[in-house]
Amino acid sequence: MDDAIMNKTQHLLITHPVFIVWKPEYNLGVPVIDEQHRGIVSTINSLYYALQHKMGDHLLNPVIGMVEEYTRLHFEIEEGFQKECGFPAAGRHHEWHLELMDKLSKVGRKSQWEHDPLVFLNFLKEWWIVHICEQDKLFGDWLHKAPGG
Repeated sequence: MDDAIMNKTQHLLITHPVFIVWKPEYNLGVPVIDEQHRGIVSTINSLYYALQHKMGDHLLNPVIGMVEEYTRLHFEIEEGFQKECGFPAAGRHHEWHLELMDKLSKVGRKSQWEHDPLVFLNFLKEWWIVHICEQDKLFGDWLHKAPGG
């Protein structure tokens, strides 16, 4: 991992109580999906808290397992909702999910192998920013512009 990113993350661990602060603009307007996204943020913040309190190594494996299972469930529900609504980019969104699951698994193993929870934490933050705040937002925007949305 890039030293500048690692140093920034280590600085954040000391100075901020949570890694990601939930903002209303993160909501897509689909209650179950929004609630699941808040759950993902909660999990990221829980790992962050563990790192702040020197428990990151101890909690890394359970957090990785929890994130993998939760993500599978979330993606299944989100994709089902997209298909049900006729979202035209549902196929591409499914491909993003497959790519994310693959990367999640690889980064989780790397973080475990290196005994470095920061590797996983930084991946989760990047995932939040790119996938949920950008790619999922495309679905939310489409949904609200669609007839009856």
